[in-house]
Amino acid sequence: MSKNSNCTQCKKARSLLLYIAGDNDLSEAGLRDISELCEEGSSPSVHVGVEIDTRGEHSGSIRYEITEPDFEGNAHRTVIERLSEFDSGKPRTLMSFINWGMKRYPAKEVALVIGGHGDGFRNRRRSIALDEGGSSLDMPEIEYVFKRCKIGRKNKLGILGFDACLMGMLEIAFHFSDYTRILVVSQEVEPGDGWPYNKVLQHLKNSQSIENVAKGIIDSYIRHYIKIAVTNVTQSAIDLKKTRHAMKALSSLGYGLVDYLENSNNNLKHLKRLQTLRQNTQGFSVAEYVDAIHFAEQLKMLQETLITKLAERLITTLKECILSYWNLGREVKNANGLSIWFPAAIFSHAVNRSRYLNLNGAKEFDGWIKFLDTYFGMQRIA
Repeated sequence: MSKNSNCTQCKKARSLLLYIAGDNDLSEAGLRDISELCEEGSSPSVHVGVEIDTRGEHSGSIRYEITEPDFEGNAHRTVIERLSEFDSGKPRTLMSFINWGMKRYPAKEVALVIGGHGDGFRNRRRSIALDEGGSSLDMPEIEYVFKRCKIGRKNKLGILGFDACLMGMLEIAFHFSDYTRILVVSQEVEPGDGWPYNKVLQHLKNSQSIENVAKGIIDSYIRHYIKIAVTNVTQSAIDLKKTRHAMKALSSLGYGLVDYLENSNNNLKHLKRLQTLRQNTQGFSVAEYVDAIHFAEQLKMLQETLITKLAERLITTLKECILSYWNLGREVKNANGLSIWFPAAIFSHAVNRSRYLNLNGAKEFDGWIKFLDTYFGMQRIA
């Protein structure tokens, strides 16, 4: 057999690998995602491979290939492999899919999308890719999978997409900076429809650069929800090579805020001012997260020279790494593309602190950790 006798073995310009964790109440939405892919179809330059685990549609998971449109203009989902029942929230299940997809659909640029329920970093049962019968993946587990699949600095993904809720965090973006060039995520809860995959595939086929693919996804996502009159949605594309500067700026700001709280003749007054600013900052459906830029803008109202300087530095570095973002709706009008962890309650800080440290390690944002510890420690004794 010649190397070109099977087109799926040929290296194309791009491939889309879509992992749908649909063994839950998103099962029907996952099937619609595949139908959307078939509305567009693959092309001589773009592979499309999908794995979906559903609830009730069939037992086990199915791996599909999306074909090119036929002579009548219709693309189809072709079953490539039927799998036994696996937990889509287990690292080995995602690892198997990625290894299969990278081998069967080699490409110069790979867009990997993980779809399903998401909750940022804090909830072990809903971090991302929740399987109703088992568990879900947290960010260190996904990193482990990438390492095992030989995805890294010398072999980065073009795009890593989380078609899931609440994943648009600076800390998550930085966590994957060694593994992908661009991250596409939502700060807010996503509607059940998720991404419009026909449009996603159009951008993969027609956009010249991977950056323009990502920007196109953001634009099409928002236009989709404008069309169907759904509001309070967000979507962002993040250039991950620039996130290190933003993390350093966040850490420096944290140290500045610790100084603001501790070296004052009226610590309680300063604490209450920060509490008010926290309450007035753009938040999301889970009260753990706030918009990073909006928070930094609020801090300038303190009219403290050092804090203003550090806040402006954070804003500048965040804007440098946000390629594109959109918000739609009054409840997210101050969402600017990336969130940070700043829980609203002492209990949330205590319960989730260790998981937060597990996200990247204190050395990467130790100033911000110290601020949160100081802020909530003062509340306990106030």
